[in-house]
Amino acid sequence: MIVDTQLPTNELFPVTNHAQPVLRWAGSKRRITPILSAYAPPKYERYFEPFVGSGALFFCLRPPLAFIGDVNPEVTSTYQALKDAPSQVAQHLTEIPKTKDAYLLLRQLRPADLTTAQRAARLIFLMKSCFNGVYRTNASGQFNVPFGSTIYKLPTSEELQSVSDALKLTQVRTGDYKSWLDIAGVGDFIYLDPPYSCSSRYRGEYGYDAIFGDVQLEELLTCCKALQNRGAKVMLSYKNNKQVVNALKDWRILNLAVPRSVNANSMGRTPAAEILAMNY
Repeated sequence: MIVDTQLPTNELFPVTNHAQPVLRWAGSKRRITPILSAYAPPKYERYFEPFVGSGALFFCLRPPLAFIGDVNPEVTSTYQALKDAPSQVAQHLTEIPKTKDAYLLLRQLRPADLTTAQRAARLIFLMKSCFNGVYRTNASGQFNVPFGSTIYKLPTSEELQSVSDALKLTQVRTGDYKSWLDIAGVGDFIYLDPPYSCSSRYRGEYGYDAIFGDVQLEELLTCCKALQNRGAKVMLSYKNNKQVVNALKDWRILNLAVPRSVNANSMGRTPAAEILAMNY
């Protein structure tokens, strides 16, 4: 069944949790979290989000038992640091000057040379300061996104503690989405927010030479059907794509116009046509 829907307001679908995403991230679903949370299953055993990114839905729902992951080790390392030592991350953040020079210096640092807490503070600052919240690296794995027009508000120590509390019973893993979904089954809720399929190579969060194309999308759709057969509840966010709609034609599909912020020309930031597919 396909249903058209407009973006509801926060008054219609209030988000009352206090843990807010700490990573500014291109493609984040933060602006439509009220819709996602409204259509999430009211009851489930465990929560899985293997393309976690900013974790907007995770931090909104604050599931008591969760498994989150990402192929980007900088993302997962940050969440692990926030889970284990939020005060140390907060301290390092306060020590970073809010300047373009500090941004350029941090951009040159190798994450492997930093402590876990320093590494987390670095990523949070970079993503709050870079152009359009884009994560991108060069062939050497060095972050190379230009400085943005402003440095967005950095999270306070209280906000980082709230994030840590949300992560308390959460397991974090670096790697392909399949590494988590292999253990999901009856009673579990899985939220999938994969990258848009593209025939060209990505120069960013999925690796300098990584590709998420039609073949990878087909593999993900096969995984969705396997999860359904195992009794799991699955919600998939994606662009309005015939391949997805046809593959999941027996699922409930909502059409959404999602605000988009990644465009060098602000006049070109028109809403993106996306779908929300659910098997429940």
